[in-house]
Amino acid sequence: MDVSVEAGHSVASWCGGIRLEVYPLMGRPGVRAIGEIGLDTRTAWREVLARLVRSSADRLHVDPSRVTFIDVAGVTDLAVAARSLSGGRRIVVHRPLPQLARVPAVCRPELGGIEVTP
Repeated sequence: MDVSVEAGHSVASWCGGIRLEVYPLMGRPGVRAIGEIGLDTRTAWREVLARLVRSSADRLHVDPSRVTFIDVAGVTDLAVAARSLSGGRRIVVHRPLPQLARVPAVCRPELGGIEVTP
């Protein structure tokens, strides 16, 4: 797998035909993910989430609207990242795939650090 971090903290990961691209959002703290989140791109996904939760912002935004596939490990990584937040901080997930949209309902009340918006 090739993982590269470029200017502006974008991340691109390719393994065979599997790809994940992540770009910073304009105007708010967060990232836009494009591609697939699975075994071959998990290292890059975890790196992005770790960088995101180190931000001091109260609301961290993730836009996975152009993600075509996310496996259970990728969903778990997002839940773990949200759970690591404290002090009312949260990850706001915009326009997620159905499996991501169900995370708050399945994990409440233990996972208060994630919010899903349509």
